[in-house]
Amino acid sequence: MTVIAGRVDLWLVLALALLAASALFAGERTARPGLFRLGRMALLAVGALAAAAAGLLIAALVRNDFAVRYVAEHSSRQTPLLYRVGALWGGQQGSLLLWLLVLLGYAAYILLRPPLQGKALVPYASAVLAGIAVFFAWMVAQVASPFVASQPVPADGVGLNRLLRDPSFLFHPLAIYLGFVGFAVPFAFAMAGLLAGQTGDAWIRVTHRWALTAWVFLSLGLLLGANWSYHVLGWGGYWSFDPVENAALMPWLVGTAFIHSAMVQERRGMLKLWNAALISATYLLTIFATFLTRSGIVTSVHSFASSPIGGWLLGFVGVSAAATVYVVGRHRDLLRDERTFDSLVSKEGSFLLNNVVFLGLVLTILFGTVLPLVTPLFGQTLSVGEPYFDRVTAPLFAVLLLLAGIAPLLAWRRAGWAEFRRHFLVPVLATGAFAFLLVAASITLPGVVLGMSCAFFTAAAVLFDFGLAVRARRQMEPGPLGATAWGLVRANPRRFGGYTVHIAVALIALGVIASHAFQRQATVALHPGQSVAVGDYVFTYQGLGTRPGGDGSVVTYARLAVFEGARSLGVMTPGQAQGTDVATEQGPTPELAIWRGLLRDLYAVLIGWQPGGGLASFQIYVNPMVSWIWLGGMLLILGTAWSLWPRREALAPRHSDHVFALWSELEYDWRMGKVGRGEYEGLRAQYAQEAKDALAQEEQSLETEAAAWEAAIAARAAELLAGQLPGGRS
Repeated sequence: MTVIAGRVDLWLVLALALLAASALFAGERTARPGLFRLGRMALLAVGALAAAAAGLLIAALVRNDFAVRYVAEHSSRQTPLLYRVGALWGGQQGSLLLWLLVLLGYAAYILLRPPLQGKALVPYASAVLAGIAVFFAWMVAQVASPFVASQPVPADGVGLNRLLRDPSFLFHPLAIYLGFVGFAVPFAFAMAGLLAGQTGDAWIRVTHRWALTAWVFLSLGLLLGANWSYHVLGWGGYWSFDPVENAALMPWLVGTAFIHSAMVQERRGMLKLWNAALISATYLLTIFATFLTRSGIVTSVHSFASSPIGGWLLGFVGVSAAATVYVVGRHRDLLRDERTFDSLVSKEGSFLLNNVVFLGLVLTILFGTVLPLVTPLFGQTLSVGEPYFDRVTAPLFAVLLLLAGIAPLLAWRRAGWAEFRRHFLVPVLATGAFAFLLVAASITLPGVVLGMSCAFFTAAAVLFDFGLAVRARRQMEPGPLGATAWGLVRANPRRFGGYTVHIAVALIALGVIASHAFQRQATVALHPGQSVAVGDYVFTYQGLGTRPGGDGSVVTYARLAVFEGARSLGVMTPGQAQGTDVATEQGPTPELAIWRGLLRDLYAVLIGWQPGGGLASFQIYVNPMVSWIWLGGMLLILGTAWSLWPRREALAPRHSDHVFALWSELEYDWRMGKVGRGEYEGLRAQYAQEAKDALAQEEQSLETEAAAWEAAIAARAAELLAGQLPGGRS
């Protein structure tokens, strides 16, 4: 019964998605509001039906309905309840259904709560989202349906892969989907802006905000994935430039470039073509990542088994790319910049260079990822490993770190060389002192010193710029230091939320560099009572034990006493779990022992053992500063959330708000010493005139709107007096 209901539901989803896409596009194209209302209702109904399908599948998973093949293949009676629910996205078909559900959830949000600015773009944007939904509805209805009957019905299911029975599994895929699918929304508004001929403030503000929302979810997903890899897989690391990891990283990198580049368009009306290309590339890379993950074409612990959906996804990437190129190319005239660069030594100049470096980084990673997929077409298979990615990407990441520190020191439009050199000097001297301390501490590897110094420079430059801003505000509004700093952060959350993100990136970079350069490890076989030294720590094997696992498994564990010099730190208990369902009975999975600390993690893996508690084999790591990655990640999420906190002027800005924001930025830059007197006086006069013109236009618009309301009220009053209300009431 569940199979039949689910299949009928998904075919209705496909039919209504086709109706919604057609009606929304035709309604806007022909200016027929009735068609738009029809499409709106159809798209909301599609969302409700997709939610019902997901509910049916979750109910089948919870009650162990093995008559549904998806349940039999991805759950079992031994699988804990939470992971039975999580099995919705633990398999190929269920993850595609979740993808569709998230997409329709975003579309429903846009229809029910359209952006205060950019409402005119909603019909085209929702039509684009509905068109994307048609493809994924086809996938789950016909190509990879989760509602297929088991033949015969098994007494128990295979069970969820034991590596996925971890809390990270419940949140990591959800965050990735919210990020991947979320980038479809700014892409849809970008296409809507071009189709509607509106590529001004409305398009970029709505697109920028939605892109930042998707970016923070994808950032969270990447961090959770890295943490899962670190504490579940047992290899001592967290990132290996695995093909699926790269697939998720590439849209994150291009999306980061867009978020920075969009600020230039908001502020200066520049880089419009760049921004249309960047957000389109970000969306296309999310679909490409879906292809890599779900086609089975790459070998990865993150990927799904080989399936026929790969061809469909690759075809959809091609169709989407062709349609995007057509729309952007046909409306390229709308993407002409309103201004030209006053000087490359400016904030917008640094953002342009930022774009170039980000794209270089993405192309480098893309080359290494697709090389083993393309070369077999020419008769041989070539591939590159982690050393290639480390060597080639490290210099580009270092340049990005430097730009993250340089950009805050620059003013918009024109930064005086003398002023820039003066502000550059303090962070550079601080960085030089930091590099000297590294060398004095016997850290002499050039790449390590350079990388850590770049990260330190970013943090130093951001903090120095914040200090200058606080001083400038106290000059304008004297008050206590703490209150002044908090008032400054509250007054400009986007700017200082971004600064927080830059500091977070510096912390993550320090953690990555230190954990790679100074990791100590040993693979040893020990008899009870024997010890091994790893770094500054001694590990003594004390014997084996067993304990029950949380999902019906049995865990065999070893006791490792840990000493730092003569001081006992306690006992670590790495183990291996053996389950009882099909997914866990074929071989044990690691139960890691990790002691986390701010300066180092101790990490132990039990590899194997002899029966009776004799010889046991271990992989032991001392990982410096890994916690800095997770702390930096949390700071990154908090900084982005602060930037996104809703405010009226951010959600529905007027042109005068935009001009006054630029003027305010100029005043800060002047008092912080970023611009010379000549540039300051010229720009101040220009902004004063622009503000005057903007206020005059808004006043005229308000008068026109008031007159329209007055006319409407008068007409309504006349109807009342004439007794022309429906039903003949007077």
